[in-house]
Amino acid sequence: MKNKFIIFFSFCFFIIVLTACGRTRHYTPLPIDTWYRLSGMPADIVRVEVNDLRAEKENSEELVQVIKGQILVALSPQKITGKNRVLYRLNIDIIEHRSFFTLGIWNASTKFRIKLIDPKNNMIGDWTAQGISRRGNLLGYQTAKEASQEAYNIAVEHMMSILSSVSLTKE
Repeated sequence: MKNKFIIFFSFCFFIIVLTACGRTRHYTPLPIDTWYRLSGMPADIVRVEVNDLRAEKENSEELVQVIKGQILVALSPQKITGKNRVLYRLNIDIIEHRSFFTLGIWNASTKFRIKLIDPKNNMIGDWTAQGISRRGNLLGYQTAKEASQEAYNIAVEHMMSILSSVSLTKE
């Protein structure tokens, strides 16, 4: 009888570990409270495109809109006039945005690929921005959401840091 109890307990423990390690959650992040200004990238000449390249596209449209809105607010309000006014494309590909559970810890990862393309389809810049977060599981899925938001915040901060060094205006 004791042997059957040990086998049953071991089986239950094994099932719990397998299902706990296999949990993946996708959350739509909130926009970051920090205000960024990309002074070298006027909204007048930059077209923003956000593409979700993840395999699991849960909440895809909401995530795309949050990221696009974050970039559009940060672009410079400067107006560009003259005959030489050209349009640039800023492509942001969402490579990863998820939370996953492993051995009592919620891990979250957000990764963007950023490309800046001139009017002649020449690549001006090709960058990767990434945010990673880990939190001990105290509040279940709420902890997963918090880790996901933190990873998103870090990735956006990294992206804005990269883009702040770009200048498309002639001084």
